[in-house]
Amino acid sequence: MSSEVLEKFGGYVRVRVCGIAVREGQVLVIRHKALFHEGPFWSPPGGSLEFGESIPEALIREFQEETQLSVEAGELLYVNEFIRSPLHTLELFFRVTVTSGDLLLGHDPEFREQIMEEAAWLSWAELKAMPAHHVHAIFHKYQTLEDLLQPGGYGLQ
Repeated sequence: MSSEVLEKFGGYVRVRVCGIAVREGQVLVIRHKALFHEGPFWSPPGGSLEFGESIPEALIREFQEETQLSVEAGELLYVNEFIRSPLHTLELFFRVTVTSGDLLLGHDPEFREQIMEEAAWLSWAELKAMPAHHVHAIFHKYQTLEDLLQPGGYGLQ
C-alpha cells in the first residue's frame, strides 16, 4: 500500500465525490495502482471534497484533473462507505455529463508518486467480468448499467 495515501488519508473520515459518466453504454473509469492487493483497481473518477468547495465544483475539478474532460454534475446516485483501517472514506457518487474535451489521463496533484495509470471507457460487461477486488464495489452491487444509474442506494464495504 502506498505510504503517501496512508499519510494523506489515514486516521480521519474523508469525503470523496465521484462521477458516473456513461457514453454509448460504456462507463468512464480510472485504473489505479491497487492499495490492498496486487493488480489494478478500476474506479470512477473522483477525489476529496476540499474545504469551502461545493460538490459540483469538486466533481468538475476532479474530472478536469484526472481525465481532462469538462463535465456537468447531475443527481446523487449512490453513497458508499469504505472502512478498512486506517482508511475511512464516505464516497458520494453523482451522475455526470461530459460537455467537452478529449479523454486523456491527467494527474493527481495531491501525490508525488502517481497512482492513476489509465483512463478508459469500459463496457458494463468488461467491468462485471473483472475480479471483484479489481473494480470498485459499486460495479458488483448492481446487475445492470441501468440499475447503477437509478438514484438511491447505500453500501458499506
